[in-house]
Amino acid sequence: MRFLTVCCLCVFVFVDLALAQPQRVNRTPPPTEEEQLDGHAASRYQLALGYLRGMQFERAIAILRDLYAEQPERKIFFDKLKEAYVDVKRYDDAVALLDDALTRSSAVQPELEAERAQLFYLGGDEPAAMEAWTALLRSAPDTEAVYRVVYASMIQVRLLLQAIDVLKQGRRVIGNTNLFQAELAQLYNLTGQHELATQEYLDLLSINERQLNYVRSRLGRDLEQDGALEDAIRITEARVVSEPGLRQLRDLLAWLYEQAGSFEQAFEEVIALEEDTDASGQGIYQFALRAAEADAFVVAGRAFQSVIEGYPGVDISIDARLGMADMYRLQAEKNNNPERYKHALEAYETFLKDFPEHPQTSVVMARIGALHQDVFRDQEAAERTLTFLATRYANSSIGHQARFDLGRLALANGNLNKAGTIFARLAEQADGELAAKARFEEAMTHFYAGNFAETQSILNSLRDNMDKETANDAIEVGVLLMEDPGTDSTNSALISYAQALLLFRQHKPAATARVAQDILAQWGQHPIADDVRFLRARALLIDNRPDEAMMAFGELPLIHPESPLLDRSLFYYAEILETFQGDAAGALQAYTDLLTQYPGSLLVNKVRERIRALRSAGV
Repeated sequence: MRFLTVCCLCVFVFVDLALAQPQRVNRTPPPTEEEQLDGHAASRYQLALGYLRGMQFERAIAILRDLYAEQPERKIFFDKLKEAYVDVKRYDDAVALLDDALTRSSAVQPELEAERAQLFYLGGDEPAAMEAWTALLRSAPDTEAVYRVVYASMIQVRLLLQAIDVLKQGRRVIGNTNLFQAELAQLYNLTGQHELATQEYLDLLSINERQLNYVRSRLGRDLEQDGALEDAIRITEARVVSEPGLRQLRDLLAWLYEQAGSFEQAFEEVIALEEDTDASGQGIYQFALRAAEADAFVVAGRAFQSVIEGYPGVDISIDARLGMADMYRLQAEKNNNPERYKHALEAYETFLKDFPEHPQTSVVMARIGALHQDVFRDQEAAERTLTFLATRYANSSIGHQARFDLGRLALANGNLNKAGTIFARLAEQADGELAAKARFEEAMTHFYAGNFAETQSILNSLRDNMDKETANDAIEVGVLLMEDPGTDSTNSALISYAQALLLFRQHKPAATARVAQDILAQWGQHPIADDVRFLRARALLIDNRPDEAMMAFGELPLIHPESPLLDRSLFYYAEILETFQGDAAGALQAYTDLLTQYPGSLLVNKVRERIRALRSAGV
């Protein structure tokens, strides 16, 4: 008896242990319907597919029809035969096939019924199609899914207004006015009924605030249609007045104002949203960043200041101070405003003084270095900052960029050997686009010195990781080196051009223009003459001689009609018209001409931005 008890206990323990072990799961996917075919059926099916690919539809249909007759339960035969009938517009045969499938099925098949109606419509029998859809709706008038099936079928054949009626009918019959909101909103927008579309989206948002991002994404697709944005704003404004307690509606209204460029109005809504919640300042700060990015600098400044004053001593306030400094720099770049550059530099330096341990310290120092180097031309200050960054952050992207900028600084000082050494070492130690840019700049130090064979050798080694601008510059220099010098067998013209280009890199526009003019006087028919003229025009523009620059850019296509620089010359010409001449209409025409004449230009995106900006300004 005792022995039996022990045995039983052993069995129970064994079972428990077995159950405790992880069970092996069969993860092999079940065979597909095609894999279940027997050899003869599979070979015939593959033959039919081959006929379909070869556009031999009748042969394919004959095989598929036989296969379906033999095995009507095989969905792949049914689907492929139906598809073939539709491809050759044999809609009556497709309908007959559906009728057969419906007869064989013991279950209700609303999808097949809807597709049957769709085939009637495609075959030109609209009354039969409408009757079939109506009959399907009558068969289950209280079923939401049936209305969705009919709606989906109708939009497949672009019966958008009829699909709207179906969904509205479903609401009435089922007695739920909140049904089909997203579908109706989309259909209303597609049919130009933007007010109704906005109402549907707002109804959806009123029910569920989590749908805000969805509503934004859907609305964002349609706001470019004429009148859509204005309608959306007007309807949303009215809804905010009637339902002031729903913050998601106010949030959407602020977003719509931003889409319209009305950042002042958007800021009012953002402030109201902040007051309605446990204020953190995050909403205002994010708005300030977006406003600055959209060039709405005045309201962006107010927003940053609001965060700085409203949340003193906390991280968001510190972030806002840095955001304000970045805004000054962005505004200066946009408007070429020296005073804003000074404000940016002061703001960055104050930030470093007040928050020396901030995580963004290296980034702020890099921006200070860039301002000293590229804006104020303070080479000593730039070198101090860049040297510190290159040493302190030697193996980081910040350190590598600082070394690259030190190479540029050496170029500006005319120290080609030092610049070449910096770029060569950086090209070995950095990676990606910066390494490629450093290698290209190393090649350029040889070019400026007149060592064209070494320049070509380095350019030949450039292959991967080049950004578009570097790749384009490398191609241009390569073309210069390959051009036939004609009677200039000593490369005197190219050497002089290289010297002029170095003067331009050293920010000496007046000297660049003089040297370029001398080259044209001596080698006006040389193959590089178009490059020289283009360089001279750019130098005149930087030297604040816009009228002369405009003339130089304008004459380049007349003198060199085959030059690859024509698109850029036209772009500068248009910019001068817009910025210096105040001729917005003329600039718009020049930008438009550039798109028409040079559709493959690398400047296309910039040109489209300028055209949009001019048109938004009422030009």
